[in-house]
Amino acid sequence: MTRTGNIEKKDYSVSMLQANIYALIMTAPFLLLFVVAYGLYWGWATMLEQWEKLLDGNGSFLIIYLLFLLVLFVGTVFHELIHAVTWVLVGRKNWSSIKFGFQASTLTPYCHIKEPMLVNPYRWGAVMPGIITGFLPALIGLLTGSLAVFLIGLFFVFAAGGDLLILWLIRKVEKSALVEDHPTRAGCYVLISQD
Repeated sequence: MTRTGNIEKKDYSVSMLQANIYALIMTAPFLLLFVVAYGLYWGWATMLEQWEKLLDGNGSFLIIYLLFLLVLFVGTVFHELIHAVTWVLVGRKNWSSIKFGFQASTLTPYCHIKEPMLVNPYRWGAVMPGIITGFLPALIGLLTGSLAVFLIGLFFVFAAGGDLLILWLIRKVEKSALVEDHPTRAGCYVLISQD
């Protein structure tokens, strides 16, 4: 814990590298569940045929690959923007308190809120990108049989792994608590008044 005046800060964070490792561990069950559900619902043979069509593309593999990279880039920007919009709307914060960045050493984009907020709006800001860019597209792809949409959804479920880790780290923090987003690590400080 660190102390600033009469406020103690309890650290609920991990390094970005640790967050990326834990992301794989935390999302693996969801990814496996989705893949098994897709295979059982549409049939494993159909799933493999769709996969081959995606990879083959009758000579348009490069176009499909570039389009996929574009979707991942735009989706990643959108993921971080969803954090910001949720914190601004649910946390009633100003846009001036939002900072976007990219940690080159771990290839990790991030959205940071520079002022304390109640823990529940912070939680909403953490969970919304995974729902909107990950779970919903994966579910839509599963229900419609669109393997491309399904795979994009799975990628963004994985991309939300660090956010799921943060939710796990703060799972026992009371809803009346104030939190401060960690400026360089995945997670936050819980602010404890010593009055």
